[in-house]
Amino acid sequence: MEGHKAGVGMLTSVPLPQLQLIYLEAFSSFKNVSALLFRPDSTEVKASLVFGQPDPSALEILWALYRKVKASRWLLGHLSLADNSITSDEYNIADLTRETISITFILMRPFLPQLLLPGSQPFILLEKQILQLVTHEVSRFYKANPHDQPLLLFSNVNEWVSIYMEYKFKSPIPTHLRGLASYLAHHITDPTLQKSSMVANGEKAELALYETQLLILGHPFGKALENKTSSESQELRGLLTKWLTSVLKPLHNFGQVVVEEFQQEPLTAKVQAAFFGAAPAQAIIQDCMHRALGFLQETEGLQLEMLIPVLGMPSSRASRGPSHGFMLNLQLTSLHVLVALGAALHFTKKQTPYLS
Repeated sequence: MEGHKAGVGMLTSVPLPQLQLIYLEAFSSFKNVSALLFRPDSTEVKASLVFGQPDPSALEILWALYRKVKASRWLLGHLSLADNSITSDEYNIADLTRETISITFILMRPFLPQLLLPGSQPFILLEKQILQLVTHEVSRFYKANPHDQPLLLFSNVNEWVSIYMEYKFKSPIPTHLRGLASYLAHHITDPTLQKSSMVANGEKAELALYETQLLILGHPFGKALENKTSSESQELRGLLTKWLTSVLKPLHNFGQVVVEEFQQEPLTAKVQAAFFGAAPAQAIIQDCMHRALGFLQETEGLQLEMLIPVLGMPSSRASRGPSHGFMLNLQLTSLHVLVALGAALHFTKKQTPYLS
């Protein structure tokens, strides 16, 4: 710390370039960060932001910073921020939630470590695909267009890709309006989307689930099946999904078949069939499953037996977005950025990207 004057000193270690990059990317009218001040006897650091026209709103400024620091695990440069602590003028994260929605779901695709790195080629490609799948349906549901730069995070869930999204709208949205999760699960047709994993604004998609285990007999599968990224696992999963889907798809309210995992000793496949609303009678589903197993033996030479059929509804447990506590609070205003420290400045080594 240096440059003390009237009890206020310039905090040269605060990452001024990171703030400038965030706002240069977000707003064409952004000019610069004109001051960054730290009061030694306080827990606040103040930075003055200069904009031209058009002048963004306080919530737009808050969103621009929020989506960046949350995507970087609440890091701004080498400073760690207390999550959900940033504010803009009199507005805070609670105010921001009136204009934002959260969505989580799983893509049944092999997870790549590069997806933890925003800007990497795998991240950019998957981001583009996800936005094409989801943004249009969100706009149709709310009859309003969200901000064109949502928050998007990828993480590894049992070797598949878990996705966390937040969209911001230009004005408050009807938060009482329920059913987004079910709407998205029904209208997004990408076969790699696990429909039963869809959660929106803490509400799960309404699906009836039929779960069973298939005992795989007389086939020399090895430990590689437990690895979802292995060619053996993907090939067998594809065969089971293909034939089970072919016999279950004609059933009323059919949604999807998911081969969740393979387990050893004995070799079994955990299978889930999802239905929108009410599912057919369990006896009908079982009959279809047995027919699929017969086709698999005739065409693929696979001998399977069905075990432990269960028909029921998924848990209604709400899903929450990622939450991580750190020591530094960052407050943002339309003309000032206030950085509040818990007891003293704490500098940390750069941490790994977000993992839920």
